[in-house]
Amino acid sequence: MDADVKKLLRCSRIGVCLLALLLAVACAAAAILVPRALDTLDRIGVTLEGIDSLVETADAALVAANEAADSANKLVADNSEAVAEAMEKFNSVDFETLNKAINDLADIVEPLAKVSNFFNRG
Repeated sequence: MDADVKKLLRCSRIGVCLLALLLAVACAAAAILVPRALDTLDRIGVTLEGIDSLVETADAALVAANEAADSANKLVADNSEAVAEAMEKFNSVDFETLNKAINDLADIVEPLAKVSNFFNRG
């Protein structure tokens, strides 16, 4: 029986040594991985803060773009009536009568110009 107890004691010691080795490896791995994981989490936090800042900037830009579009729409709406009124007035001009009046004026001014030139020479 002594031999069985010695075998059992020897196996127990080997098991304890293996468990101690496994625990040492686990602690070493944790000592290496935990700081890296924390560093990675910190970087993720910084990145998310940057993304939040970009989103806020994009939101502000969208608000400004919407305000600009609203202003442009208002400008178009306000001026479309004035443009329509101006076009209506322009279309109401009788160009044939205007051309005839210009020709009549030219017919009157031409002889006066000749008389004026005659007196300026002499």
